[in-house]
Amino acid sequence: MNADRVDTSTMSAECAVAQQPGYADLHDECRQTEDVPLPNGGGILLVPRCTCPHHRYV
Repeated sequence: MNADRVDTSTMSAECAVAQQPGYADLHDECRQTEDVPLPNGGGILLVPRCTCPHHRYV
């Protein structure tokens, strides 16, 4: 087992693939930069934002 492996389960598909060598440019394709709430969902998220450390959230 590789100790350097990153958990990609909460990342967008683009950022998950971008963790592989040679695909780093896919970070620029990620569009999951904001949480998308479920309308009238009481705080339930329809699509959560990407948790990739490459993104800078303020």
